[in-house]
Amino acid sequence: MASCPLQVAVRIRPHQPHDGKNGRASVQAADAATIETTDGTDTKTFVYDRVFGPEASQQEVYSHCALNLVDSVIEGTNACIFAFGSTGAGKTHSMLGPEGGRRQATQDGILPRAAAELFRRIARVEAEAKAAIGAKGFSAYEVRVSFLEVYCENAFDLLSGPVSASRDPSSSCQLRETTDGRVYADGAKEERIKSCEQLLDVVAAGARARATAATGVHAHSSRSHALLVVSVEHRWREVGETDPSKFKSQVARLTLVDLAGAESMERAHGGSVDAAGVGTNMGLLVLGRVIRALAEGSERVPYRDSTLTRLMQSSLGGKAKTQMLACVSPAAHEGDVTLSTLKYAASARRVLLKPEAAAIATEFESDPMLADVEDDDAALNRRCIWIETADFGDVFARCLGDPKDPLILYVHGSGPHNSSNFWNKLVMDVAVQASAGAGDVPKSYFQVAIDCPGYGRSPGDRQSIRSYPGALISNLVRALGRKTVACLVGSSQGACGTLNCALECPKLMHTIAVCHPVGHAPTRYVAINQPTLLIFDTEDAGHPVSVGRQMRRHLPNPRYFEFTRSADGDWEVHHMAEEMLGMMHESYASWRSKRQGGRRDKELPDLTRVAGGFNGWNDRHVDEIDPWGGYDEIDAAETAAAGENCWRARLDPSSNTIVYENAVTGRVARVRPPGAQVLVEKLGPSAGKADSAGATSEQSTSPAPESAGLVPREGRQLIPLFEGMDEDDDEDDEERQEREAKEAAALLNQEASQSHCDLCRKALIRPVRLARCRCALCACCVEVTVLYMRDCPVCFSPVDVKGGKAVSDASSELLSQCQDAEASAVEQLHTLEQLVEARQASPRLILQYGNKSAGSGGKRSYTTFFKVVSAEGVADKGSVAKVDFNINPGYSKPTASLKESNDKTLGFTFEYAMARAYPCHMTIHFKSELGLPKLVIEHYVQDEPKTTRRILLQLPQVRLPPSGAPRITEKETVFDADPPQNAWLCYQAGRSVLTTEPREFMATLLGAPAPDAAPARSISRKSSKASTGSRKSKG
Repeated sequence: MASCPLQVAVRIRPHQPHDGKNGRASVQAADAATIETTDGTDTKTFVYDRVFGPEASQQEVYSHCALNLVDSVIEGTNACIFAFGSTGAGKTHSMLGPEGGRRQATQDGILPRAAAELFRRIARVEAEAKAAIGAKGFSAYEVRVSFLEVYCENAFDLLSGPVSASRDPSSSCQLRETTDGRVYADGAKEERIKSCEQLLDVVAAGARARATAATGVHAHSSRSHALLVVSVEHRWREVGETDPSKFKSQVARLTLVDLAGAESMERAHGGSVDAAGVGTNMGLLVLGRVIRALAEGSERVPYRDSTLTRLMQSSLGGKAKTQMLACVSPAAHEGDVTLSTLKYAASARRVLLKPEAAAIATEFESDPMLADVEDDDAALNRRCIWIETADFGDVFARCLGDPKDPLILYVHGSGPHNSSNFWNKLVMDVAVQASAGAGDVPKSYFQVAIDCPGYGRSPGDRQSIRSYPGALISNLVRALGRKTVACLVGSSQGACGTLNCALECPKLMHTIAVCHPVGHAPTRYVAINQPTLLIFDTEDAGHPVSVGRQMRRHLPNPRYFEFTRSADGDWEVHHMAEEMLGMMHESYASWRSKRQGGRRDKELPDLTRVAGGFNGWNDRHVDEIDPWGGYDEIDAAETAAAGENCWRARLDPSSNTIVYENAVTGRVARVRPPGAQVLVEKLGPSAGKADSAGATSEQSTSPAPESAGLVPREGRQLIPLFEGMDEDDDEDDEERQEREAKEAAALLNQEASQSHCDLCRKALIRPVRLARCRCALCACCVEVTVLYMRDCPVCFSPVDVKGGKAVSDASSELLSQCQDAEASAVEQLHTLEQLVEARQASPRLILQYGNKSAGSGGKRSYTTFFKVVSAEGVADKGSVAKVDFNINPGYSKPTASLKESNDKTLGFTFEYAMARAYPCHMTIHFKSELGLPKLVIEHYVQDEPKTTRRILLQLPQVRLPPSGAPRITEKETVFDADPPQNAWLCYQAGRSVLTTEPREFMATLLGAPAPDAAPARSISRKSSKASTGSRKSKG
């Protein structure tokens, strides 16, 4: 592993009114890496990896300090960034931005930007891995987040519910260390996150519980340190893997640390001692010692002297990439604190880290805002973005407004110079007129005008919008974090694509607006139910008004206008915004709550990234047409030659992720180059024969069907890599209810026609349908299983019991069908008679064993128990003479012995606390009059709150002189109960017969050979120790 220094950047916050009006700033940036601080006539100079002056934007800070950390996490390397500085120096603003990062804007801090980049990157690599493999289920990511607070040297979980105002140490989390040296808070909750918006909601919820208080320095000063841990788990399976349940997993963590401000008791509390302040400064003091020890190469690094440094141990001295952002104030009266912060940061630069070496030859990511500016009008916020679609690559777009508002999506027409710039005036008109509207309608919209693939700045195939309008626009809407668009707008050929999209995806848009549309077979438009605005020029021969009048006749809800340009001028330029908003607002009540009404869906990530600022939005790119500048021109012929921005996407089979290779230079990168044309090389039967000519452009082909490419072995269904990842989240409530009703009806029909037992696979006579798991058992199987046991013998699900019997939910149709079939099930009925006779003729004991587990931290308390639940033909109270418990099976002397039960509910119990699970063998001594050998249950305690299993013990029939059952000569019967299982025990020919298979017990009772294994649902049971035998007898 190559060593690298801890990266340190310093940010000088802008001057604030409370800093005072007089005097020169105590600190200023000399250049991009040097900072100068002045105290009277004394000037000191410090050099860091990067210095940000007061004018630095949030994007600059993020690009330098955090973007490479996101790359590291995607590649599987842990990363950490922590902000340090005095109270009021701008740490929280830098990390979160205003409003806690909740409002997407130019002032977003590091966390919102890093989260958006993380979800965008994940969606891209998942989509391209799927395209390369030709099937999903081979590579997936899951993001989880935990939020911790370090207050007065205790770690509290901010996500598991309200934290007590007193911060009782008893409710804090214990710190644990993994074998690889990572320290974590035991019991801290991890929330599963699917989008940046969800993450910010979780952060906001945790931040409300965080300890803050007014001090002499800041009205809402953080009184605690906060650590946000974003865990990214990548799971993948090898393409040739034959086991559908097998996969590989890798977890990388991005830790963002917001340190409480360092402050003196004099400045912050008027000289009074404050416990929280002392705790805060203690953590910072130890952090300084740790940094100094690491910088000096000391053998002892005092991580354990503070909870804060223990939690940061793997970030400071482990395999993580770590960035420090020191925030300072320019105020002259804070010069001493600023100097202390700068010295602290300077010492951190000498710390050497050992992050995992990157496996990629070349990595790069340019900042699109370097040559651009942000919009002066924050309400309009005009800018450019890249939209990363799953099937059509990067799509360039101009946008305006706040992403939280309903979406209006614009699609331009054809022609080599056409682009999103065509819509700029209309977009502005809509924004201005909407803001002046009245009534209960939106006053603003998020407006996005795309460069269709192959046009303007978007790479790809120009045929995409013509050949696959539904797929392309659906990809765009979903990549924008939505399920629907409030209004889909199109011009000429783009209008044709818009109308065709409405036919292919009728639920995608709520309203439609087109001007000068091209249309084919308008009779089809009778299926378009959305309100539709149409505008035609009667003098435009290329877009004949006769076609428009056919459209008006067939569309169910048209809003139709035609004008004559020579007489009316550019009517559409002056009136389209007004008519479009009128149509949308008139129908708003019908779609405002339907599928989010074109607004963001928290379940979907926003897959956009910055492509430029106001200049990129406002200026013409090369030879783009002006707004409203033209319609359909003849597209120039496209060439397939590979350019400098043409890359191949290749699958890395070791992790099923994508790397990019430049088609011309051969450079390799893991980060997708912005706006690149990407050729995805598909895997499959012909993969080995394909060369560069065989690679397919992701923009030039239709989306691959799910069944294409590589699929698992026939008959083996892939198990989802993460729970819920295959759920159809594109349904609205009505669709979901309808589907669930159909599935329920189909299940009932299937259950009503069932003819064979799920356990023995024989005729289903006198069936019992278990209510919870829906397994159906014949009366024979019921006799030896759920009549006594409390879990299903097929799938091991718990069984609902009422009145001592398993609850049956067999339908009348099933009961009737099975009754009619009994005439042909003579053998099965005879077996049932024999089993009933065996039950009535022999005494039986129902034994119950297991353990309870409680507590957390250093030790857990385990209570092992044994109980005679019921008895048939024998007194249950007089059946057991003694129970021995032994936690050290290597010694014969038991740990504890009980001759009477000591718990009314659990029976014989033994409690012992230990830091880990342990064996606890139970030896049951039966009363001598029963003539039974000892029963040794080799139990291994489980960590679940309660584990319970049963043993059905059938006693030998009473001996009658001079002949009778043979005498049992065994001294003990040993049952290997690791893992815990139900068991059946009987005695034949003087020896015990113990089994964990109910069908074997049934065969023993009937004197028949054990049946072959029948197909049944299976469940994985994991043993706590290396053990091969399951049961044994000792003579």
